[in-house]
Amino acid sequence: MRDLADSVAGGDLILDVGGGERFQKGLAKYKNVFDGKNFKTLDFSQEYKPDIVGDIHNLPLADGSAGAILCKSVLEHVKEPSPAMAEMHRVLKPGGKILLYTHFVYPYHGRSGIYKDYFRFTEDGLRYLFKDFKNVEIKKQGGYFRALCFFMPMQAHLKPIWEPVAYFLDKVFATEKRTTTCGFYVYAVK
Repeated sequence: MRDLADSVAGGDLILDVGGGERFQKGLAKYKNVFDGKNFKTLDFSQEYKPDIVGDIHNLPLADGSAGAILCKSVLEHVKEPSPAMAEMHRVLKPGGKILLYTHFVYPYHGRSGIYKDYFRFTEDGLRYLFKDFKNVEIKKQGGYFRALCFFMPMQAHLKPIWEPVAYFLDKVFATEKRTTTCGFYVYAVK
């Protein structure tokens, strides 16, 4: 993630689509990578105090206006993923980069009154959604044990304990080479 964050940080406008407040969703540890950059968050809910209020299906930006897009844990909450991907592609400059994360094996996590939880994506589905991009790289995020741990009671509170163990077991048993994963990172270039 650090290398990819460094890669997207070079863009003229770096847009965190669905990012809500700045540096949510595990991005706080990469904040220094974006210091001094034109980093903006975009979210449809004013509750999160984004820099730009807008809908991923109709981004309020000109064609080719963003040098990079971050989109972490958003696509599963989008009603129409294909038009949303087309919009992100539209606002990226030629050569612009996108770094996206979405869940695969993961519990329901909609937020009542704010957003719902519609989809889970396979690698095949993501390749289809990224068909208009070049240099598409997809990496699994954890294997069977990490995916399983997300379904434990109080998993969020126990994450500092179970996560290192799950990563260790996934490595020992090479589970990322199989089909079960809790999610995917996608890095692509327009």
